[in-house]
Amino acid sequence: MVENGLSRRTVFAGVLAVFLFGIFILVNCFRSYRETHQTIDRLAEYERETLPSQLADSGRRLALHDFEWGNPVDTSTHLVFSGHDSRQSLKLNSWAPFSPGLWIQFKDLIPGDSLWIQATGYVWFDCAPAEVKCYLVATCNHKGINYKYMYVDLEKENLQPNQWNRVSIDYLVPKAPDPEDVVQAYFWFRGGGEILVDDVELTLFNLEFTPNSHI
Repeated sequence: MVENGLSRRTVFAGVLAVFLFGIFILVNCFRSYRETHQTIDRLAEYERETLPSQLADSGRRLALHDFEWGNPVDTSTHLVFSGHDSRQSLKLNSWAPFSPGLWIQFKDLIPGDSLWIQATGYVWFDCAPAEVKCYLVATCNHKGINYKYMYVDLEKENLQPNQWNRVSIDYLVPKAPDPEDVVQAYFWFRGGGEILVDDVELTLFNLEFTPNSHI
């Protein structure tokens, strides 16, 4: 009787251990999934920000993508023989929806409490302006989680088809929880056709280091 009781308790303990281990694995898989599949809440939009006028001529270029490199004959590059005041540009479509842009950690930015990023670029399309399903995005990222996600919706910018249109976004960089956090900016095409982008430029501004900031 005692041996049978011990045997049943041993089996029960083993089953319980397996069950708890399974729960542990599921919880960690769920946490991993959440960290790698972040959903951006686009309902929580920020009001569009405007770069202060005194910063207009004090920026420092962080990146420029003019797409003059590479061979458009190689279809894997998504380059085409047409550009904004140049010979080439980048084609975005459902297979290649993201443009190069900015990816920089806070620790590599100039320190200050009033940092701004301005992202500009040129877009060309041949569909109706209301069908230009593309965002110009600026955001910060902390361990895979986006915060202060902002974007310009090109569908609402009254752009003109069959010509190059300049678009831009001004972004006041928030204070970062971690110097390893990342500031990003890029074009994101969400449509089923295609759009051309060119001369994607990212500029940093610091209100504390403008020529008139200490007057």
